[in-house]
Amino acid sequence: MAESFNENDSDYVDSSVVEAVEVKSSPEGFMIKMRDGKHLRCAHNNPQGGQTPDYAPHPAIVLKMEDETGLLLPIIVLEMPSVLLMAAIRNVQIARPTMYQVVREMVDKMGYKVKVVRVTKRIHEAYFARLYLTKVDDETECISFDLRPSDAINIAVRCKVPIQVNKYLAYSDGMKVVESAKPSMQGSSSDGLIFKELDRPSGQPCVETKEFNLVRNMLIAIVEERYRDAVLHNGGISSLSFDPRRTEHNMRMDLYIIWCLVIIIVRVSLVENMQVLRFVMYICVVNCSATIANIPVSFYLLKQN
Repeated sequence: MAESFNENDSDYVDSSVVEAVEVKSSPEGFMIKMRDGKHLRCAHNNPQGGQTPDYAPHPAIVLKMEDETGLLLPIIVLEMPSVLLMAAIRNVQIARPTMYQVVREMVDKMGYKVKVVRVTKRIHEAYFARLYLTKVDDETECISFDLRPSDAINIAVRCKVPIQVNKYLAYSDGMKVVESAKPSMQGSSSDGLIFKELDRPSGQPCVETKEFNLVRNMLIAIVEERYRDAVLHNGGISSLSFDPRRTEHNMRMDLYIIWCLVIIIVRVSLVENMQVLRFVMYICVVNCSATIANIPVSFYLLKQN
């Protein structure tokens, strides 16, 4: 399953993460709100880009092209990936490990390292990214996976690897800064509050806790080979994960599932239990996508070689 890879591909441009927290489009123009409260008024780099439809403020990750253009590429994301990215950039310590840290550790335990992350394309309003891994002792052996840009960029920042953007995408969707407004007095005070609230119970029913418990119970059932019970737990995960208001193209449970998969893959590679592998692929397809389902297959085949 190894594939060819050129880190210096001329079709891609290096980028860096801008400390932005949200974007909005209004009759006054396209605005990017920075973490310090400053607002950047922007215009499309591509004259053929047309008029951006008006929409309310949304959490976003903004990439700056590290070339002579200095274009900005805003990517609308969910709030939590945006908050966790700012925490990673500013080295804010969070009490419990995030799923991005868990994935980084799992990749390391499997004998791989993250090489680069690329934002590859846009289909309708959804951006796609790809995570490239190379073998620790043989960088010519490379595998890659599709991920949401928010997840891929979070992993890249934590692993301190380059973030690259397809040049055509950067120049067609990129924004130019036309005006920089003064920061507001209520700038970054909310950041600290959000970081503090990450580990503070609210006393209200927590969907994330229910999801985590279901995933844990599903994993235990798989390890004990109680596949019927595992399917029932998986059905509960699917019902909790459905949300038609999401702005990104994958389920927000992807990283929870990947966490379980890596643990299960280790078991599969040890006992060569094809029934478990088939079940893992089924869970992938139901909860994530056919692309995510390639993950256990890739690692399994590499293990066999």
